[in-house]
Formats: sequence, C-alpha cells, structure tokens
Amino acid sequence: MRLLSRGAGALLGLAVLATPVLAAESLTVRLSPGPRLVGTRADRSGVGKVTATLDGGKLTISGTYEGLLGTPTGAHLFAGSAPGVRGPKVADLTVSPATSGNVSGSATLNSKQRAAFAKGGVYVEIDSADAPDGDLWGWLWAPAE
Repeated sequence: MRLLSRGAGALLGLAVLATPVLAAESLTVRLSPGPRLVGTRADRSGVGKVTATLDGGKLTISGTYEGLLGTPTGAHLFAGSAPGVRGPKVADLTVSPATSGNVSGSATLNSKQRAAFAKGGVYVEIDSADAPDGDLWGWLWAPAE
C-alpha cells in the first residue's frame, strides 16, 4: 500500500509539473480617428493609446486619450471577426467626461471572443456626439514579430 501511495504521489507530482502555465498576454495599441465619410471627417479628432491584458478569459483595458473634438458619450469594447471588421459590443468601458482623459474596464471573453482577440478582431471605440460610431478606435492586434 505504501509503495502504491508513493507511486501515485510521484505521478501526481509529474502531472503538476507538466501542466502548462499560461502567462497573461499584454499589448499596447494606438487609438486613432475612426473611419468617416469625407464630408464628416474632422481635421483633428484626437489620439490615444490603450494597453490590453488577456489573463485567462479576462481582458483588462487601461489607457489615455487627448484632443477629442467633443466630450465622449461612451466607450466600448467590440469583437469583429478580423481586424477592420466591425462586430457586436462585448462590454461598456469607463471613459473620462472630458476631451482628454482615461479609458478603462474589463470583460470576461467567451471562446468566440477569445478567438477574435487572437485574430486581432477585438477593438476599443470611444464615441462622441460628433462621432457616435467612433471618434477614436484601437484594434487590439499584436504586431508581427
């Protein structure tokens, strides 16, 4: 019995050592003016950057922006099927009520949203009254190495 117990303990120890430990994936991306029709394009619409960290299924966003033409009306996280492809809203984010400020928040991604993140399809969008479909956008897409 004691031999069996030692053998089982050794196997359990090997199983623990063989279990992969997944590190959090983090990247920083630029926020830039969203696409608009030529007639509605502003000369300057702000800039910013966000850092996104995916730890397991939890995606955490933290960033800053400046120079918006108007006060933000909201900020959101979306998941499209690929970079540049719009998709459904994943979560609302917190945004400062000023033309310069902070954006932050987190969301637990489901398997489809994690797959979109892996392909660069997840993006941050900051809206304003002048640009309700996105004043600043940032696709969470890691650069090729």
